Amino acid sequence: MHRNNRNGKGRVVVLLVVCALVFGAFLARLAWMQFAMADYYAQKVTEASTTRYSYTVPAARGDIVDRHGTVLAQDTPVWDVYLKYPAPPGSDIHEVAQRTLDILQLSGGEDVETQLAAFCASVSAGEFPLAGGLTAAQAALLYDAGLVQSGAVRLSPTGERIWPDGTLLPHALGTVGPITAEQWAGLSGTGIAMDALIGQSGLEAAYESFLHGVDGSVQVTAGESGVLREQVTAEPQPGATLVLTLDAELQRQVQSALENHLAGMRANNAAGAGREANAGAVVMVDVKTGGVLAAANSPSFDLSTYRSDYAALAADPAAPLLDRTAQGQYAPGSAFKPAVASAALASGLITPQDTVACTGTYRYYADYQPHCLQSGHSGRVDLLTALKYSCNIFFYDVGRRLGADAFADAAQHLGLANATGIEVPEAAGSLTRSTDDNFTLGLTLQAAIGQGNTAVTPMQLAAYAAALANNGQRLRLHYADRAVDSATGQVLWQAGPVVIDVMPGGEEVFGPIREGMVAMGQTVGALRGFPLTVACKTGTPQRAETMPGGSHYTNSVLIAYAPAEDPQVAVAIVLEYGGGGAKASPLLRSVLESWLALQS
Repeated sequence: MHRNNRNGKGRVVVLLVVCALVFGAFLARLAWMQFAMADYYAQKVTEASTTRYSYTVPAARGDIVDRHGTVLAQDTPVWDVYLKYPAPPGSDIHEVAQRTLDILQLSGGEDVETQLAAFCASVSAGEFPLAGGLTAAQAALLYDAGLVQSGAVRLSPTGERIWPDGTLLPHALGTVGPITAEQWAGLSGTGIAMDALIGQSGLEAAYESFLHGVDGSVQVTAGESGVLREQVTAEPQPGATLVLTLDAELQRQVQSALENHLAGMRANNAAGAGREANAGAVVMVDVKTGGVLAAANSPSFDLSTYRSDYAALAADPAAPLLDRTAQGQYAPGSAFKPAVASAALASGLITPQDTVACTGTYRYYADYQPHCLQSGHSGRVDLLTALKYSCNIFFYDVGRRLGADAFADAAQHLGLANATGIEVPEAAGSLTRSTDDNFTLGLTLQAAIGQGNTAVTPMQLAAYAAALANNGQRLRLHYADRAVDSATGQVLWQAGPVVIDVMPGGEEVFGPIREGMVAMGQTVGALRGFPLTVACKTGTPQRAETMPGGSHYTNSVLIAYAPAEDPQVAVAIVLEYGGGGAKASPLLRSVLESWLALQS
């Protein structure tokens, strides 16, 4: 009996010891967890309540500059305002939003409150875009109020496109704007953000891949107490600088000369002889490279006020938004005659010495007998004389014998009604052919002097003039010369002369045409005494509109290149209602004088 009691007591003691040991182990474990591992478990709790998100750091868009580095388009810094959620301790995102709007003197109203409430309900952490396009002064107000330093607000620098002189080359430079739904479908996967600004027209669109740059990114870790950490995961890479072949000062002078010339014609010319001149275009290109040196439109507009003025510009019957240099379509008139001559010489139909009798009326067809003014010539006329005095009869006869398709093919080789390669949208133009719905044999005669169904752009006329200067070799026209890394100065892409077509014949064909165009230049009063030899050809194409007396209004068309002995530049001019090709010659002299002065 006593032995059983002693055994029972022993078991109780053992049990108590075991319990004490287990309880001690629990206490030790609890103490270890609470003291030794306190930081570890605190970190675990923090991590369980944190959220990560990223935001984009927009890359600066590349500048567009002229050949000398003069800035034509660039980004200026502006700031977007984001509210951080969750807000830092002691602040409320709704109160921060209202205070920010009050400081910036911006209206928010119920729309902002509704959007903000929906945002907070849909995310555990993130940034709410409150306002955009802040100036430096406005951004400074938020710093002065301590909102940025508090962590409640983030200012994100971005760029707004500006133009130091928005009147320089506005049509070709183009605009920048938000991505459209259609564009986004094609940009998905390129890394460009859905809310990015991209080139929407002109050179901005054509060279978007160089100008846009690569956006950076920052990863944010946020918890209940606000932002815990920000880590740059990718630095933004600014866009490249696009260097044009254009000379900004030459462009300014050519634009001014065009506008002044049109104003002078309206003030001083008789009705039907230039008084109605209301619009025009001038293009100057480098004969050796195809680079555009100047491209002026009148009327035009200012890119700096384009958006605010858009409704008025779009409604203006003078069509200032039309890029007449690349999209205006005009009959070339007698400026087309060198193309006919090139076809005739290349085919062997004529030699430079062959003649045609100019009697003032071409009588080959009984039912259509067009006339020639016989200005400075009559009787037997050879090619040089026909080009010098622009004899219609000579080209009626040669054109008839060639056929419309033959000289249209030559014109197309030389750049008329053909793509020039220019980077901005251009009209296709048209040439008169035997397959045209309205074709008649008489239409061939009209087409031979640049009328009929023939319509070309000033840019094509400039390419054509350069091809005549280059013995039939036609170069691609282009505005951009190179793209340069804005950080390192490394050339990323370089344009070069590109031959896109050749009219056969070489010097044997184009030598005589050059002589005829030089001879014409010597008859133009406005070019007398000019220090360079100018090869040119005028055109006086009729318009569809008739004057009160029944005769037709005419445009002024003029193509030229200089110096004739070693051509450097080619020029094309079109003046609507100009009253004749010779009326453009004073403008040609002004343009060439500006170019020559800038060479020194």
